[in-house]
Amino acid sequence: MNIQSAIIQGAQILKNKFFLNSYLDSEILMTKAINKDKKYLLLNAQKKIEEKNLDFFYKLIFERSKGKPVSHLTNKKFFWNLEFFVTEDTLIPRPDTELIVENILKITKDKSKLSILDIGTGSGCILLSILSERRDFYGTGIDISKNCLKITNMNAINLKVHSRLKLYKSSVDKFTLGK
Repeated sequence: MNIQSAIIQGAQILKNKFFLNSYLDSEILMTKAINKDKKYLLLNAQKKIEEKNLDFFYKLIFERSKGKPVSHLTNKKFFWNLEFFVTEDTLIPRPDTELIVENILKITKDKSKLSILDIGTGSGCILLSILSERRDFYGTGIDISKNCLKITNMNAINLKVHSRLKLYKSSVDKFTLGK
């Protein structure tokens, strides 16, 4: 079976489960299954897909058909023009949340060397997006989940803002640093 045929079949499975973006979801899951980007799909649509990759693709389609988010299946989510690693341990960053980043950047446009506290940092998308825009800002992220803090740390390293970030495993009620 070629790549295009598999994508169409995957999209049909998802469409039958009433997924609105079934074709797009199928394409994204195919990029994960064959470990290539969307350009590759377009340029190689007629290329035969390896059996192991096809099996993995159908496994992803099956998981998606049960309602699992695409971002959790691919472990990726774009937020503020940055790519974040996400897992089931983190909330998936929403486009509406970008308004928070936008407003913080607007409010702090004439500020320098600010320290920002992110409570319940999750994947770190808000704090790390701000740090990527403001090179002289520093951030502290707290979360009660050790796994979330690991993910935030990974994202900070990938975005090269790790040196300006401190992470703490704590609830907001028990966090006393700087009080």
